[in-house]
Amino acid sequence: MMPKSKSTGRRSPWVDVPYEPTLYHFLGPFDVYDREHTLGVELDAWDMNDPAQRAALIRRDITSQYKELSYRHRHALMAVLAQALQDPDYDFQAILEHDPESTYALPARWDEMADPRAFFADIYRLARQDWRDDLARAAAEDPSSW
Repeated sequence: MMPKSKSTGRRSPWVDVPYEPTLYHFLGPFDVYDREHTLGVELDAWDMNDPAQRAALIRRDITSQYKELSYRHRHALMAVLAQALQDPDYDFQAILEHDPESTYALPARWDEMADPRAFFADIYRLARQDWRDDLARAAAEDPSSW
């Protein structure tokens, strides 16, 4: 069950449209479409079922790379992830499944990840640590002023 995205009042950091965060935004750094022989090969070497390797990859490709997002965008993105993690019936596996009609592709075998919820819980835990100051700053503000 996918939580409904709601407008945050912010504009996207990349194009002039409302920012509508989804869990797919966390997977952007892992999109191997048309890069299967480069990034895909590199990511295939990582064991996403190994918590230490998973944490290292999350820190390398998400928490350190998403600095282009403002603290407000990161706060909104984390709120979507928190909402999904609070739902015991949320289907994290569905996010990882390959859609042959899409121009988006995750690395091979990611749709066979043993515990997709643990992957997203790790993203949440590590981002809360690494973005702690920015998330606190956004939480202290009135979102209606954004």
